[in-house]
Amino acid sequence: MSADQPDPRLPAYSRSSTVLRLDQASSMDDLSPAWAWGGSTGKGARVAVVDSGIEADHPDLGDCVVRDGGVEVRVTDDGETVERLGPHDDSVGHGTACAGIIHGIAPEASITSVKVLGPGLRGRAAAFLRGLAWAVEQRFDVVNLSLGTNRREWALPFYEICDQAYFSGSLVVTAANNLPKTSFPSLYASVTSVASSLSTDPFRFHHNPEPPTEFLAPGVGVEVAWRGASRIDATGNSYAAPHISGIAALIRAKHPDLRPFQVKTVLWATAANVREAPRPAGRRTLATRATSSTRASVALRRPVTPRQVPPQG
Repeated sequence: MSADQPDPRLPAYSRSSTVLRLDQASSMDDLSPAWAWGGSTGKGARVAVVDSGIEADHPDLGDCVVRDGGVEVRVTDDGETVERLGPHDDSVGHGTACAGIIHGIAPEASITSVKVLGPGLRGRAAAFLRGLAWAVEQRFDVVNLSLGTNRREWALPFYEICDQAYFSGSLVVTAANNLPKTSFPSLYASVTSVASSLSTDPFRFHHNPEPPTEFLAPGVGVEVAWRGASRIDATGNSYAAPHISGIAALIRAKHPDLRPFQVKTVLWATAANVREAPRPAGRRTLATRATSSTRASVALRRPVTPRQVPPQG
């Protein structure tokens, strides 16, 4: 029986050792920031921003936006999702803000807009789901989601797409809800979930020792790019997530063979509170339990109707 054909006598997914041999594997012996992203500019990494669009000619974005490569997804009156490939604008500024943060951290990463929100940051869950699925199908290295839905009937469809991303190699970074309530897909184990810290250093992020939110990054009083070639000061988990997306883009550019679970491990090991935690006497180890973190509770989002897909910032 050939190596690519399953043996019907074995349990499902069983493989022989001959087909499991790796030609090469990335070493993870030194999980330090220098190893993880030292010298990386993000060149070669592809990032999708699923949001309200991106103002591609904003002065803070340089030429990082792939203008012709994006897609706008909307839902028709009869409930069908429609995709329009090509350039589009930012209806609000929210997507431009996320792209600007990513570009500031990973200046040579390419950023593609997946527009699923319109004026007032209003959108339909079906458009959001299809936009995320499109990004996964295109196999982006990092997918930034600074939005979510709290409608439980969408929980399973988003779960399935995020699992598909995980297994196909796309790292999905999500912003947690600004309110203390569940939103999808922000808290799935297959994604990298982010909330806000009080840090002002874009490279200083924390591991959260109290999941389900896994990481904390700058998200309070952050100066961000906005629609109309402007800038504003903004607060919200929406702006914490792209900090992690930018660092993840640096890591993936330098170590393209790492799988999503490995990138998440590298993020954990390079988090400020993990690196600064006391080590057991006489032992050198990268694995230690973090005992504290800086957290900020941010609840700025206005109430939304059940048909909206609210941003998380």
